[in-house]
Amino acid sequence: MKRRGRGAPWLLLWCAALLCPALRGQDAGHWNGEQFRQTVWSVEHGAPADIWALAQDRDGFLWLGTGSGLYRFDGVAFERFEPRQGENLRTNDITALSMQADGTLWIGLFHGGASALRDGRLTSYSARDGFPTSMVTSFARTADGALWAASRGGLARFDGTRWEIAGADWNYPAARAEWVMTDRDGTLWVTTGDELLSLRRGGHRFEATGIRVARDTTLSQAPDGRIWLSSGPRGTSAPPAAPAAQPSEGLREDPALVHSKRLLFDRRGYLWGTEAMRGGVYRIDAPARLADGRALRASAFDALHDRGGGLPSNVAVPLLEDREGTVWVGTNLGLASYHANNVRVPPGSKVGPGINTALAADAQGTLWLANGGVLQRLDADGAQVVADGLPDINAMLAADGTLWLMGGSWLGRLEHGRVEHIEVPVSEPRWSLEALAGDGRGGLWASFMDHGVFHLRDGRWTALEGSIGRGRTAPTALLADAAGRLWAGYPDGRVLCVDGEQQRTYAGAEGPRVGAIATFARRGDELLVGGDRGVARWRDGRFEPLAADPAMLAGVSGIALTAQGEAWINGSRGVLRVSARDLARGFGGQAAAYELFDYHDGLPGIALQATPVSTAAIDARGRVWFNTNQGAAWIDPAQVRRNPAAPATFVQTLIAGDRRYAAAGEPRLPQRTSAVRVQYTATSLAMPDRVRFRYRLDGVDEDWQEAGTRREASYANLGPGHYRFRVIAANEDGVWNEQGASLAFSIEPQFFQTGWFRALCLAAGALLAAGLYLWRLRLMAERIHLRLEERTRERERIARELHDTLLQGVQGLLLRLQALAAGLSEGGRTREALDAAIRRARDVLMEGRDRIVALRGESEEGERLAHTLRAVGEEYRDGGSIAFQVSTEGAERALCPAAADEVIDIAREAIRNAFRHAHAGCIDVRVAYLPQGLRIRVRDDGIGIPLDILRHGGRPGHWGLVGMRERAGRLGATLAIRRGKARGTDVVLHVPGQVVFEAGAHGRRA
Repeated sequence: MKRRGRGAPWLLLWCAALLCPALRGQDAGHWNGEQFRQTVWSVEHGAPADIWALAQDRDGFLWLGTGSGLYRFDGVAFERFEPRQGENLRTNDITALSMQADGTLWIGLFHGGASALRDGRLTSYSARDGFPTSMVTSFARTADGALWAASRGGLARFDGTRWEIAGADWNYPAARAEWVMTDRDGTLWVTTGDELLSLRRGGHRFEATGIRVARDTTLSQAPDGRIWLSSGPRGTSAPPAAPAAQPSEGLREDPALVHSKRLLFDRRGYLWGTEAMRGGVYRIDAPARLADGRALRASAFDALHDRGGGLPSNVAVPLLEDREGTVWVGTNLGLASYHANNVRVPPGSKVGPGINTALAADAQGTLWLANGGVLQRLDADGAQVVADGLPDINAMLAADGTLWLMGGSWLGRLEHGRVEHIEVPVSEPRWSLEALAGDGRGGLWASFMDHGVFHLRDGRWTALEGSIGRGRTAPTALLADAAGRLWAGYPDGRVLCVDGEQQRTYAGAEGPRVGAIATFARRGDELLVGGDRGVARWRDGRFEPLAADPAMLAGVSGIALTAQGEAWINGSRGVLRVSARDLARGFGGQAAAYELFDYHDGLPGIALQATPVSTAAIDARGRVWFNTNQGAAWIDPAQVRRNPAAPATFVQTLIAGDRRYAAAGEPRLPQRTSAVRVQYTATSLAMPDRVRFRYRLDGVDEDWQEAGTRREASYANLGPGHYRFRVIAANEDGVWNEQGASLAFSIEPQFFQTGWFRALCLAAGALLAAGLYLWRLRLMAERIHLRLEERTRERERIARELHDTLLQGVQGLLLRLQALAAGLSEGGRTREALDAAIRRARDVLMEGRDRIVALRGESEEGERLAHTLRAVGEEYRDGGSIAFQVSTEGAERALCPAAADEVIDIAREAIRNAFRHAHAGCIDVRVAYLPQGLRIRVRDDGIGIPLDILRHGGRPGHWGLVGMRERAGRLGATLAIRRGKARGTDVVLHVPGQVVFEAGAHGRRA
């Protein structure tokens, strides 16, 4: 059923506007002109007042000559220059600055005189040095190396040693000079207040040009070589070469003329001037067309920036273009800069409450732009107003040769030069259109809130049934692809695909995972979807999210795909440009690199949200258009300017506690310093608030720390020692200064943190440890000696008992046997048997006495250890073929008897094992008397001790090795049993001297 719309009253007005024969238009040049971003630093933001002169040094710092002194600016902070002790400016009122190629900054003063600042040292010149005594306006250097200064007290020349005032010897006729300038050919130009003079390169006499001037004159040279001047009431012009051609207009007082305090031609050829009568700063984009000798009029301005337009003050004087192309203007209430934007806005755009902007591009690349009731068509010839006085247009869609337009509660289309109102398939007087899309065949898909999706074809609306039909949540984005499928995106993040009678929903893990869906974009078979939390791609039957910084992909409402494969993404953080290569990386799971365009680049706002169509489009010129909450804007990808200059980086100040240290030399911080702050900066003046930093403190940071735009680093818990702080920086386009800057500093240690104190503590610790070790050894030796003394006393008791009982009894028995034997006759069998028994008894008696002597510790085994061990070996060798030898090292010392027994028993077991188990050809025993103790080494060349015996410490049921270790343990000795390097077994016993040696025993050589 067709419904009658309520738009008829304005439809007649609309058609009348369309049929109006005189349509306004703007040429393409006006649309393609440069646009500049103005940035202001007022006195409220710390800028100095009364700025008279500007200069930039080789490090990129901006110098400001003001009525209150000299300042340096890094794009963020202003720093007042303070001369060194004993050096002073004659006055703080500075009127001229000139930076020379050798890095010298020349400073001209209001009350006359000049100073040269180089490497922090200030040299001043006054009348005593030949310098004029009145206000200095400008400096210029000629090819012969001479420096010229224009002063109200005359024209002065500096030959490197002394100043002199030019006069008749230079054919200079005046007692003052208003301005001085050297052109690109080396000619020196001077205005005297009455006329313009020139001094040819290499010349020594000024020549009159015949061009009359007034006072308060300034000069500048255009790119085409023309000299422009502004001369008080005569205005601003490019005088003709022939004086006779000078128009009389320039001689009259005319308030319509442009009176410039300063003139500047930038690298683009634009003319900038600070206006004396109207105030502010103006720009003329094509001054060459006005270089006809006539004085400029304000109507020639392409832009005028005054206090009403954000300039700190209308009283503006100096102009400067820095090395990055930014134009700087000094005023009496602050500083302003003008940086050419990569993003441009349509001229005359209206922004404000109740004013909407809509844009759309058709298949031919024609861009349609609606703003404030005005509809324009943009093509290669410029912008043409198609209709005016229309109701506000909220959205437009150009599809299949039809331009669809939507307002608050109306829908229309423009076709073949006429507008037709479209009735909608909903009955509510205030309906809301959520999404629009062409169907590829001249029809229209439309999503109405609370009503679902409808299809308009041949003038009839048809409701789409199923999951996308009536009563369902309305999609917020629609797109019909080349295969005729309809894609619908929803606020809950799901995507529905309608392919004929089939409908499939992609949600959750199968969905795009980009939040609330806001837009689709298509190129060939590739489909991109954007939402409030990212971008995804439909490819090969599945969605792939774009891996990138989530914050940068927030609020995406428009995506435009170029023929080169780039994606331009319009979101709430600005516009992102992602190359085809980075798109592939991002959809492959790697973080995609991007280029950001935001308010720094001239973008007027952020992506318009909740719009039924995409907020990004591409016109026939390849320009990418964006709709924002502050109007439309565009970027020409082929003309995006990038800053190739890496920022110079500097460490400024080291702060510890309440003390500040200059970044010079190697500051030495006092004792107990544990926390420091380091302030640093970089001189990239184009976009200083986009300069990024990385820093590290060697010895503390393992890698570079990302500082973002922060210009201070803090460290705590630092100890004494030497440190080196390093910082690098990148400009707004990511060009890094990898060399960066560094500052070495040190923290003085307290006495207990010094090396000598630590060495003393180590020495004391070592001595204490040695003392404790020796004390422990002595204690162990005393304990062992006590045990050995107890054993000795016990052995002596046993010896006494044996002597007093057994030996005495045996002796008595022997005497009785001898008495019995004496009573028997010689030669008898009984007598012989009894004599044999007596002899055996005597042997037993002698052996018993020897044992008693051994028990008393009175044998010489302890003193003749090597002899004893040799006897042990001979006993086990028993005439065999095994070679056995005992050797001694060092001076022999008497051994403690009890310890000697233990030592001999251990050695005996080692020798016995070598003879019985090693199958050796040679057994070597070495006894070493060392200062630290006694070492006995038993080594053979046999088969070697089995590894399993080494691992388990012996063989089950055998106690030889176990006994050796137990005896060694009782002595406090170390026993090492190991296989030889080639073959055999090596047994080493080491007994501490305090344990084994007799106290006071002196050694004798073996």
